[in-house]
Formats: sequence, structure tokens, C-alpha cells
Amino acid sequence: MRPVWKIVLIILLLANLNSLLIGQNAYEVYFTGEGLRIDYFQVGDKNKVKFIPDEFFRESGWAGNPANLLDSLNLGHFLIQMYDVPTNLLIYSCGFSTLFPEWQTTAEAGQGKAKVIGGTIRLPFPQREVQIEILTRDKDNIFSETVGTIVLDPSSVNIRKEIRHSRVSIIEIQNAGSSDRKVDLTFLGEGYTADEAVKFEKDARRLTENLFSAEPFKRNRDQFNVFALLQPSQESGTDDPAMNLYKNTSMNFSFNTFESQRYLMTYDNKNLNDIVSAVPSDLVVVLINTDIYGGGGIYNLYASVVVDNNWTPHIVIHELGHTFAGLGDEYYTSDVAYNDFYLLTTEPWEPNLTIETFREQLKWKNFILPQTPVPTPWGQEKYDRENNEYIEKLRILKEKDTPEEVRKFQYAHREKLDKFFKEQRFKNKIGAFEGAGYVPAGIYRPAVDCIMFSNRTQLFDAVCSAAIEKRIYFLTSH
Repeated sequence: MRPVWKIVLIILLLANLNSLLIGQNAYEVYFTGEGLRIDYFQVGDKNKVKFIPDEFFRESGWAGNPANLLDSLNLGHFLIQMYDVPTNLLIYSCGFSTLFPEWQTTAEAGQGKAKVIGGTIRLPFPQREVQIEILTRDKDNIFSETVGTIVLDPSSVNIRKEIRHSRVSIIEIQNAGSSDRKVDLTFLGEGYTADEAVKFEKDARRLTENLFSAEPFKRNRDQFNVFALLQPSQESGTDDPAMNLYKNTSMNFSFNTFESQRYLMTYDNKNLNDIVSAVPSDLVVVLINTDIYGGGGIYNLYASVVVDNNWTPHIVIHELGHTFAGLGDEYYTSDVAYNDFYLLTTEPWEPNLTIETFREQLKWKNFILPQTPVPTPWGQEKYDRENNEYIEKLRILKEKDTPEEVRKFQYAHREKLDKFFKEQRFKNKIGAFEGAGYVPAGIYRPAVDCIMFSNRTQLFDAVCSAAIEKRIYFLTSH
């Protein structure tokens, strides 16, 4: 029997060889240049989930990077792997997230109920039979448990080939080069009628400029293609159950997802992805035609952004942090639908959250100066006290005062926050600041303030910026 260390060494050598082969010529050897769309259902409860395939589609193109077929980013709640059956070689992998892990932390899931949520993943189309496996993370956040397996023959008559998008207007906002060498950003219009097509284009162009005014997107603008797609809705706006308001729209987005009023998502996966199929897309942002505050973003799924709210410029950048780079929420003072979203005994996979307090174990240790203490003090007690007072006074004002008085109070509070953060000793430093991931203690963020923490800034800290640029490089490097 071979010693264990020799077996491990052989496995590592084979893995390195596989990676080398993949990096050299795998795309031309194993893939056709087209795209494979898999629609699926996630079925489960609070403790478990399974992926069940629904339909398969052969699409004319695939937006990914042929030079980087094996995912090295370690992002997302799930990992999809594609193996070439004749050789058993891993030829493609990709991390992603879905709505389901979020639902598993809601009160509904805690009551023992089950759920079915649909989704879509897009892969390069294989030349030969493949086995596709979907893994989820274990209690240590390692991809170890298989939650779905598909054996697919690319010549199967069950793979549909029809064009799925119809009545979709395609607007080219920015063309920086070939899809396989750029990040393909696609805006979708939700709740725009045919008469509001001009408004949609103006909104898409305005938010494009807004996004590329913020670093690190600004200095990487030449790495992005930008398109806008509109399938007109029958009615203008979107569903708002709290207001007993329901609209007939093309993708059926709604406020109050998981009982959180500002969370604006959809269960209508089919219609959304039929529209997306009009162009190759690495990043999907759905523009919602309303002025009510809200939005959402899930890694490698989509972001949703309301277009006419005062906070829209902040929302679009914040939500792209989630959807594009897998960044976690750093705030903890706002109400959310989740209960115990992060385990305080498990290191989060998100690049900007940690439970570590030892400098040498921090995932962003190379960003921290020697003189910066870890954990890093930031006046949290004062921040929490003033924020609690603000929330209570705001609630009272909204009940009895005019919107103008409410706005004045909100702006006054923002000025007070600006002063607070300017007085922080480590305001321009990377450290480990306690309070993040929806909890005030036990989870740490890289900076005292960042767009993932508050709406008073549109700036990413250095750690978040590096995560964004890492994803850009992964999708564009050759």
C-alpha cells in the first residue's frame, strides 16, 4: 500500500496537470463556443436543499472567459463542476449563489416549512457527454456536499434550441471589445411600458455613468461591455404588497421579498432568463421603474435597483458589490429578514467579512499597517447609541410630520454621521472593525466605513476594491 503522503502528492500533481491543460487549450477541445443554459429548481427546508434540473437550452453564445475555465475565486454558496465523461477531467467550474440560502435563514424556514425556488446557471456548451455536479458548503464553508448531479449528452433531443427572447429591444451602451475578453454587463428594464422605452434608455445610460464614476469600476471601464434590454411591461411600476399594489410586469419583481419591505426580488426565473438570453451576460442588473426605496443583489445571479429614488446612485453600486464580487453586507443596524445568517464559529466566504481577530489569520492581513491595532477601535458604542435614538425619533416623525420634515431630520442625522466618521482615528486605514454581517459583535469588516456598510458614502474600501478587480481580471485576462 502506498503511503498516504504519496497518494496526496499524486492527487496534487494531477490537479496541477489538469489546471495546466485547462489553461492551454481546453476550450477548443471540450467546448463548442455556444452556451448551455440549465433551468433548475431548488427544493428543501431550513437544513437541506437539492437541485433538480428543469429544462436545458442551447444558446448561441457564452459570456465567460475561455482562458479561465476553473473557478479560483472561492465565492458563492454553491459550486458547479463539469467533468468530461470520457476522460473524467474537470473541464469547468463556477461559484454562484441563489435566493435559497437566504430563505433558509428566515422565520418561515425556521417554522419547519419547505420551499421551491427556481434558478438558472449558464455554462459553456460541451462537445461530448459531461457529468455536472453541484456542491454546497459544509459547516466549515468548504465545498464538500453534492446537492445535484446531471449527466448530459450534448446531442440529446431534450436540449431546446429555440430563441427564447421576444419583443426585446437591445440597446448598446458601450462596446469595449469581444465578449470573451470583457465583462458583459446587461441592464434589464422591469415595469417599463412600451411608452416608457425612452425613459428606460435614459435610466440605463444614467446609471452606467453613475457606476463608472465609482472606483474601481472607473479605472476599469474599458474592460466592460454594456447593453440594455427591454421587454415592455403591460403596466408601469412594480408590485408593493404592503401598499396592496400589484402590477403586470415582464419579470414580476416585488417588494417585501422574505417579508422585508425594501428587498425587491422575483421568483419568475423563466421570464427573466428568457430576456437575458438576448445577449451574452456576465453581470445582470434589473432596473425597476419606481421611486420607492429598495433593491437586492446575489452573487452571480442578478442585482435589482430602483431607478428614481434619491438613494439610487448608492443602491446600484452597493448591489453590484454583492452581485459581481460576492461582497457581504457590512451593516448591522438595519432590519433584515434573516436570522443567524452567519455562524460566528465559521469564517464567512465573503472577501470582506471575517470572524478572525488575529492579525496573521486575517484574509486581508496584507492591507493592514503594522501600527494599526487588531481588532481596530472605532467608537461603536457611541455609533450604536446615536443610531438607536435616530431610529426611534424617525419612527415618531413619520407618524405625525410631513415628508419634508422627515427629510430634514434624515439629512441632519447624515451630517452628524459625517462628523462622527471624520473624527475616527483609523478612518482611512484597513483593520478589523467589529460589527458586520447583520450583527454588532463577532463579525468584523475591513474599514470603519464603506459603501457595503453605510449609505453615506459611494466608496469601496481597499479590500472590497481588490475583490472587485480580482473578478474583473478573472473574466478578462488571457
